[in-house]
Amino acid sequence: MARVLLTRQDNSAVSKILKKSGVDCLDMPLINCAFEVNTDDAIDIFGELSGYDWLTFSSPNAVKGFFKAFFKEFKDIRSLGIARIACVGEATAKELSKFYLCADVIPEKQTGIDMVEAMHNFESLDNLRVLSVRGNLALPDVLKALDEKRAIVDTFEVYKTVLLSLNDTDKTLIDFKKNGADVVVFASPSAVQSFVNNASKLALSDKAVRPKIVAIGSTTAEAVKKYSMNVVSVAQSPSPEDIAKAVLELLK
Repeated sequence: MARVLLTRQDNSAVSKILKKSGVDCLDMPLINCAFEVNTDDAIDIFGELSGYDWLTFSSPNAVKGFFKAFFKEFKDIRSLGIARIACVGEATAKELSKFYLCADVIPEKQTGIDMVEAMHNFESLDNLRVLSVRGNLALPDVLKALDEKRAIVDTFEVYKTVLLSLNDTDKTLIDFKKNGADVVVFASPSAVQSFVNNASKLALSDKAVRPKIVAIGSTTAEAVKKYSMNVVSVAQSPSPEDIAKAVLELLK
């Protein structure tokens, strides 16, 4: 039976699809996400919310964290104002739809830079106010791209990503070190960094299967290559269906 190592915080949806196809899934999260905001930042941003022309969301977690803070301050979704909304990809837009909101812009290629380019194609960003909703480890590419389009940008960190230190006594870790896996899936640059940080604990035995790497999105793929590891397949989006598709095609 093929084995896949999944490294996201919540792998249940992907595991469900893969297990139906006869794949054994090892669940070993490498990062943890905590939703929290700086109180002073929240007061300032929510006080000026109606003044933004655009809201951008870097990930599904950015949507979750933003609205968790939003509904502590407001009771009505209409308090969001009339800003246009851009999402980095379909999974982020899907999370937004849970609040009965539709993204005005979703780039075909799901990266932050492509999101900004799609916004610019929608309308000139020159002198428009943009609120970039993100996590503490978000890459600066979106902010740089917005600056190049001469937008006026504020940032709002609504969640913190913590790189986990693996426990040597964890049963999944022990299993992986002994037997390996056919595929390992990295969902973010943060997960890649955590994997590298835990490299000594993840060292495989001589008889263990060396996994092929599936990265979710081009940004994660670049993070993998940075450490001289080979990406065999890139999932087009972080949706469970696209991740499972990339894994199953690799296992054929």
